Amino acid sequence: MRRPFGFYARLIRACQKRERTLEDAEDLVQEAFLRLFEYERSMKVRDAEAFLRRVITNLSINRFHRDRIVTFAEESAEELDESGSLIDPYPEPERIIAARQLLDRIASVLTAVSFRTSRIFIAHRAGYSYGEIAAELGISPRTVKKHISRATSILSGVIRCQGDATPRRRS
Repeated sequence: MRRPFGFYARLIRACQKRERTLEDAEDLVQEAFLRLFEYERSMKVRDAEAFLRRVITNLSINRFHRDRIVTFAEESAEELDESGSLIDPYPEPERIIAARQLLDRIASVLTAVSFRTSRIFIAHRAGYSYGEIAAELGISPRTVKKHISRATSILSGVIRCQGDATPRRRS
């Protein structure tokens, strides 16, 4: 292999012409030399300078594409903290336990009302309209509204009182 070190400065200048900083240019040239030495383990390179220029061009293109894809927040950590972006979105353990206890109370209330009322209430909470529920169960939309109203009033009472008493089951 000929001495590629003679044109190191020319390669650095060529990289800097592509609007790269000196550090970026040095990184690109070093990576190009590493690839040249790796390539020469298995193949003979006729023109080392041309090979290095081609590798540097390809590396520059790859970095350009990578820089366009990977964008970082332009805000400082303090600005992100003030905007709430750094706040952990998960609730604290106490809130998780309280929510589970409330869910257990709601489940016990739904088992205390009639099966039909709880089924209608759950279907409505799942996003079905009064008309869809009525058509599925063969009842009027007004009846669906009454079942949902009954379940909602019982549940709101339980949530407000946070009591342990569950209403008697209707049939």
